[in-house]
Amino acid sequence: MNISSVNPSIPSSVSGAQQGGNAEAKIRALEQKLQTLNAEKQKAIRNKDEEKEKKLEKQIQEIEKQIQQLKQQEKAKKKEDAPAGAGVEDTALKKAAVRLSGAGNSMDVYA
Repeated sequence: MNISSVNPSIPSSVSGAQQGGNAEAKIRALEQKLQTLNAEKQKAIRNKDEEKEKKLEKQIQEIEKQIQQLKQQEKAKKKEDAPAGAGVEDTALKKAAVRLSGAGNSMDVYA
């Protein structure tokens, strides 16, 4: 088999969980970059390099924004991927527990 003929793109049949790992990897990479930039910014502060500090602060804010967007997209995707009626099952279980406990089945009789 010729390796150059292999398509490097992700097939459409890949599950959302596998693709979700990709977003998590991006978030981790951005967080590592953020740590590096924060360390560089602290160094710029110690060296009293205000221009570099401002430039780094701008980069830090941009990366923080990207991380937030990725996290929001993942949260929305998880809601999308949740099975239909997932909350209904929880409500049904609560109602069944009340019925089995006998709550509301007692009646006081006064003569």
